[in-house]
Amino acid sequence: MWRLYRHLIFGGVVIVACCYIVMEFTQIRFGASRAEQLLCVDAEISSVLLLSGIQKDLPDSQFSWTSQSSKPFSIAALSSLIAEKKWLKLPNNSYQIAFGKTNQPVLIGHANQDRPLFKIESLLAQFLLANDISYSDKVTLLKSMSCLSMKEISSKVSSPLTAVALVSGAYSEYGFVWKDKDTSNTVYLSVVHDDNVSLTLIVVIVVGVGIAIMLMLIWRELISLDFKRKTFESITRQIARGRSGLPKGIPDSSGTLKELAYSFDSMSSHIQRLLKVQREMINAISHELRTPIARLRFGLEVMKDEVDDNVAKTIEALEGDVEELNTLVDEVLTYGKLEAGSLALNFKEISISQLVGDILQHNHLLLQHLSVEVNIDETDLVLADEHHLSRALQNLILNASKYAAGKIVITFSHDEERWQLDIEDDGPGIAFEDRDKVFIPFQRLDNSRTRASGGYGLGLAIVQRIAFWHGGAVLIDASESGGAKFSLIWSRNQHQNSLS
Repeated sequence: MWRLYRHLIFGGVVIVACCYIVMEFTQIRFGASRAEQLLCVDAEISSVLLLSGIQKDLPDSQFSWTSQSSKPFSIAALSSLIAEKKWLKLPNNSYQIAFGKTNQPVLIGHANQDRPLFKIESLLAQFLLANDISYSDKVTLLKSMSCLSMKEISSKVSSPLTAVALVSGAYSEYGFVWKDKDTSNTVYLSVVHDDNVSLTLIVVIVVGVGIAIMLMLIWRELISLDFKRKTFESITRQIARGRSGLPKGIPDSSGTLKELAYSFDSMSSHIQRLLKVQREMINAISHELRTPIARLRFGLEVMKDEVDDNVAKTIEALEGDVEELNTLVDEVLTYGKLEAGSLALNFKEISISQLVGDILQHNHLLLQHLSVEVNIDETDLVLADEHHLSRALQNLILNASKYAAGKIVITFSHDEERWQLDIEDDGPGIAFEDRDKVFIPFQRLDNSRTRASGGYGLGLAIVQRIAFWHGGAVLIDASESGGAKFSLIWSRNQHQNSLS
């Protein structure tokens, strides 16, 4: 943000400075251009007065004149000389003007810019009010002057030559109104100015260029910030997936992004250490529980032969509890391996119809009170790890059997990208807001899917991890019969031959 503010402040200062410099430079150029135009008018009128013989000396002129001819020139010759005048600006910022041929000029004048007072009105009066030249000759000479414009106007004047100011908007122009005694026409004379670019336009262009440069700098900074944001999001996603350590070359000149990324990385590493310690502890406890469970099972078997029938029933109940505890230990160890990714999965082609049939036959006692409908073509083959896919399907089928009222429907479908196995029941179903909770280990829902139905809350979590390692997922939806619909989906294009 500071860099953005810096660009705004710097850009504003640069724009103001550039506007000031351009305006000063333009004003200097305008001033120099106007001075040259006035010098041109001075030279053209002075040349007419000197070469026509009206005046011998011109103290009101800016120029110091040197004449090479003592004879007066005709009106036509004067017009030709004025049209062919030659300007020269000397290195000392003085001006020289010559009338006539280059090798034989008839009149040469020198002027310096250190004399800011121009007496144009006095020179015009000497020319226009002279009686030695007719009105038509005067008009002919005025038309030959390139630095003086002339146009007729309908305005009454009280004197033959009057200085006037013409105001047009923000601009003003000084000129002269001439009314000769030999005609009824009134003529307006003014200095011809070059068609210079408008000062307002120049300022607008400078401001526009400055704003464009400033916007480009800000846009460049925003692009850099967006790139850093995307990089940071990528790093956080990598950390969220379990990556430890940061990639090299994080783009961050100020160090803020690096500091934040390193903080996230440190937090992620700490969380990973805690999870690793937790998994190791759970696995260690589960492994250690196997020995006392085996001893309890052996001891209960021995006791059954030495007690009467009443006590034998109690021992059988205890054996069920020991078997339940042993099953819990197996599921904890299985989930721990899947969560840690330490299982080696062996993908191969298997018949999904045969796999589902084996599961149903193996668990026929648990499913005998239900109607199981299987919609699978016997020719359908899938690519998967047989052991773990069987474990996932068995968990889903047994989960459906716990809550189905009387029917389970198993449907297989596939397309070019995935395989999908849907298992539906006609039980109470799962509320939409609770569907994500069923995959959380040891999570119990506050409805009919409670401890009374058996299980430890690990079956669906194991299914989800198996689907993940197969490049797929488990989705929950509502069944057409009113219960829950679990869809096990796995990719047929992104499988791996071994995962560890």
